Amino acid sequence: MEFNPKVKLIPAFKNSPGVKRVGIYARVSTARAEQLKSLAAQVSGLADHVYKRNDMIIRDIYIDVGSAKTGSSRREFSRLLQDCQNHKVNYVIVKSMSRFGRDALEINESIRLLKEAGVTIHFLLEDKEIERDTPELEQTTMAAIIQSENEQRSANIKIGLRQRAMLGTSGLYSKPCYGYVKDENGNLIPDIYQSAVVQHIFQLYIDGKSEAGIIEDLAERKIPTSQGKERWSKKAIETVLTNEKYTGTAVILKSYGNREPFRKPNAHEAIITQEVFDKVQEEMNRRAKRKRKE
Repeated sequence: MEFNPKVKLIPAFKNSPGVKRVGIYARVSTARAEQLKSLAAQVSGLADHVYKRNDMIIRDIYIDVGSAKTGSSRREFSRLLQDCQNHKVNYVIVKSMSRFGRDALEINESIRLLKEAGVTIHFLLEDKEIERDTPELEQTTMAAIIQSENEQRSANIKIGLRQRAMLGTSGLYSKPCYGYVKDENGNLIPDIYQSAVVQHIFQLYIDGKSEAGIIEDLAERKIPTSQGKERWSKKAIETVLTNEKYTGTAVILKSYGNREPFRKPNAHEAIITQEVFDKVQEEMNRRAKRKRKE
């Protein structure tokens, strides 16, 4: 064969029995754009690490999205575990221990399952390999440290959110919802079409329409949801009817522990009056009491 300097030769021993069959595992907690960007970086970095090694070959990539809560379903991790048990994968690479769970219990359980399948796990960020004979105490200690770091990071994020909310500089105050868009300066302004729909929904409810009746009215008028769906859900109607933002008041951090939420009056232009909003809340409470009695 004539030598061609433009052709890259791949060593044949990559297919030898001693080559590690690698499974790359990546995990993010939500499907938000910034999280998906982080996911792409995770996979790219792990794949690059494998490609630089002559004793490794990628067998598969396993990705879990939206599984931040402890005990939540992790389909791709289950598939990884099955492939390890079937000896398709004998070496697992993960960016960090924190990708295996949000607390020490979940992290340890994940490691234990893979160890029982006879695989070696390499945590790239910690630069730590855990093998079948790695002492349980060692991995438990590492998992506890990761949990502590996660808890501290979460606490710092909450403190930052609260401080920005107190100063009135939080971006959450100007987060758009149905009926609003942002102008060139990032301020909320009513969307001409959607704001009219919001006013229509409030008026229908005041006129005695139920949530189901409002849904039928919007369907007849062919008014789509913010996601472009033809039919509104009851929850979507209730969300509109209880959203104080339409009065011009921004309310944030509603589920911030046992603390009161932060309120910013006159944060943006109102779509409905406070009087109309209060009237709807009173009517919703009246109807709820009537249902309970029935």
